[in-house]
Amino acid sequence: MKRKRIPYGISDFDRIRRQNYYYVDKTRFIENIEDNPPYLFFIRPRRFGKSLFLSLMECYYDIKRKDDFEDIFSGTYIYDNPTEEKYKYLILKFNFSEVKSDINKVESSFNNTIKLSCLEFIKQYRELIEDYDGKMYRTIENTEDASEILKYLISFVKNKGKIYLLIDEYDNFTNTIIASQGKEQYMAITHGEGFYRHFFNVIKAGTTGSDAPVSKLFITGVSPVTMDDVTSGFNIGYNMTGLPAFNEMVGFTEEEVTYMLDYYTKEGLIKAQPDGMIEIMKPWYNNYLFSKYEKNRMYNSDMVLYFMSEYISHNNIPEDMLDHNIRTDYKKLRYLIITDVEGQHRVNGNFEKLKKILEDGEISSNIARSFPVDRITDPENFISLLYYFGLLTINHVPEEEEPVLIIPNEVIRQLYYEYIIDAYRDTGVFNIDFFKLKNLFMDFAYKGKWVGLIDYITEEMKNQTALRDYIEGEKSIQTFLRVYLNFSNYYITKSEDELNRGFCDIVLLPHFIKYPKIKYSYLFEIKYITLSEYSESKLKSKILEAEEELERYEKDRDLKQLTGETKLIKIILVFCGVELKHRRVKSEGTFIV
Repeated sequence: MKRKRIPYGISDFDRIRRQNYYYVDKTRFIENIEDNPPYLFFIRPRRFGKSLFLSLMECYYDIKRKDDFEDIFSGTYIYDNPTEEKYKYLILKFNFSEVKSDINKVESSFNNTIKLSCLEFIKQYRELIEDYDGKMYRTIENTEDASEILKYLISFVKNKGKIYLLIDEYDNFTNTIIASQGKEQYMAITHGEGFYRHFFNVIKAGTTGSDAPVSKLFITGVSPVTMDDVTSGFNIGYNMTGLPAFNEMVGFTEEEVTYMLDYYTKEGLIKAQPDGMIEIMKPWYNNYLFSKYEKNRMYNSDMVLYFMSEYISHNNIPEDMLDHNIRTDYKKLRYLIITDVEGQHRVNGNFEKLKKILEDGEISSNIARSFPVDRITDPENFISLLYYFGLLTINHVPEEEEPVLIIPNEVIRQLYYEYIIDAYRDTGVFNIDFFKLKNLFMDFAYKGKWVGLIDYITEEMKNQTALRDYIEGEKSIQTFLRVYLNFSNYYITKSEDELNRGFCDIVLLPHFIKYPKIKYSYLFEIKYITLSEYSESKLKSKILEAEEELERYEKDRDLKQLTGETKLIKIILVFCGVELKHRRVKSEGTFIV
């Protein structure tokens, strides 16, 4: 049999199955869905496989696809374990990623999206719904308002068939409106007489009563915000997002990734050992947990397929471990920390929360099930939003306490660094010559010339006075340096990394995948003295403490493997306020200034 292709960027289940693409079988979750209430709402981060799962549901439940079962489900779990509801519904599907977010065009675009989907529905089921003379089709074709279209269709279909309504990316265009045009424009369509709110009222009416024409409903999105706004809380169905039974429904388990690697290794397209490939992918793409009652962590499926596609195409590990499409998606979340006030960019209160997460490495918070847009800035809601967007994930849940949330992996950590840099630059808090920084990094990585880079960054820290309001204390200094030392991508930047029973402030491990000829690795120990405490004796004490710590870290058994054949340079930096008071490096057993 011809080897299977990588389905990167493909969310059409029928196409994947018929055109010999690799498929990670998720059909077992159909049983779980049927064991839950009929009206369901499911949240996962962007590019996690939600659209593909909705396509799977469409293929499985569509009454007109009975003859396709053998062709597209053979070999899957559900093929051997079909349910009674198989092929029992008329499928009405809306994909709201197609709706334009321009506030001047959004309503007409939304109306058109609904109209086209409803017209397609009528053509698909004309005989079953008895629109023999085309009256229903013509009526909808001549109606412009989406709510009226849906209301008419539901009324016409009542008692003629059971509708399974699938809505994909329900909040795609609303999130873009919030990000690009602001909360007021968003609220105009989701509150009061707003067209989107009214549309959901029609949906709710269609699900009401013992003979409700909308027999089942499944909605996907990336956050509960819009649902709360258009329905005053999700009161038309059941939020299944955090149920343990659905933790693995989208995304890939490590077992599924390993199985995929084994397949392509046997096909001769991967030369490396699967275990080695897992070790490369795991810190970048893994670690998502979507239920506090589960332990099995998930890989982002888009990231894995991107990696596999790049590897097979180039016969090598991708130079950039971060998929450009992921970066583009997450850049849209800039609005979370930057607010436009009278034409001026300002960081808002959420920026400090984001920075604090980077500083502490974790945060404890309950995960709110729903909240409206005007409550996003509430601390628990903002943290919950980061969780829903995939910027935080559950680490563990102490007994009878709030979940502890962490940054899931290196891809998301890189995005945090970019948020901080963009926020400082766009608001004028801290500007730096990135071209100069890039050249200094080249000498830093390949020639071991660290003084120029450190002096440039720290001098700018001291001279740009606006930064002082955002930098205070050792952790804050450490996070700031980590953000800018990560700028070049020559290194994988670790903070508070455990080395020989201690925790090094900053570890720069060579990014050998992208830059295999790097010559130098770095350990940084950062000390901080307040202005009121500063003295020469205090400075000497901090330096001695740092020297002893670096000596211990250097003896870590795993460090040599992580740094390879590079030369390890150990640097001490002592700050008072934002001013660098002392720097020194270890060379041939002694520390020199």
